[in-house]
Amino acid sequence: MKWWKRRDWILVLVGVGLLVMTHDAPAETAPKPSFLEGDAKLACECLLCLSAGSQAPKECQSALMKYYMIQGTSPFQTLVKRRNFLQLCPKK
Repeated sequence: MKWWKRRDWILVLVGVGLLVMTHDAPAETAPKPSFLEGDAKLACECLLCLSAGSQAPKECQSALMKYYMIQGTSPFQTLVKRRNFLQLCPKK
């Protein structure tokens, strides 16, 4: 074989090797951000809004309305149901 033909084969083998290495490498994908939805989202918003006290912004209106709409047959049951609602917010 002449030298230029050997060089071509070496380039082909190196190229194939690189393709195999990149194909076998695990795909680096960005982790999907987890966003809260539904009652868990409202529970977390409500915790933040309740901590703001009387200075809660208008964005808190829907979360606080959901919280205050929770009623039980007795005042104790209302407290338990509201506490259970707030516990829907994940800790981490």
